[in-house]
Amino acid sequence: MNATTEQLFIEALSLPTRERASLAHKLLASLETEATSPEIEAAWKQEALERCAAYDEGRISDRAAADVLRDAYRKVK
Repeated sequence: MNATTEQLFIEALSLPTRERASLAHKLLASLETEATSPEIEAAWKQEALERCAAYDEGRISDRAAADVLRDAYRKVK
């Protein structure tokens, strides 16, 4: 970090919790928009459509989010 960024970080730490959270959310959102391209968006849209069709046709089943997160957590432990 350069001096300006470091100073900005120090000032951000002095914000109340809700304001820091809001700032963090906005910063993360700004990164997401930079990483998004029309090609990536189109690929994700196609993936979602294919998954919905597979579910509707009975080729895949659903799982509770809690089960998915629990299994994922166990794998990264």
